[in-house]
Amino acid sequence: MASPTGIIPEEYFTPGSVGKVMDYLKGLPLPGDNKELLLVGWARWVGVQINASQRAAVRNSGSDRNG
Repeated sequence: MASPTGIIPEEYFTPGSVGKVMDYLKGLPLPGDNKELLLVGWARWVGVQINASQRAAVRNSGSDRNG
């Protein structure tokens, strides 16, 4: 699992920031798998559940994806 610290802004390390984290990750120029791992790492760090559609949305915004 990728460590989200130092990549995701510190102010987003709260359980209510999942939407902000997803938007932030979507804007990064990284491959989709890396973005998904960062989202999973963030969720574990703050103790929240994320669902498959949230993971897919971040993964599909990757620099290695078409669209």
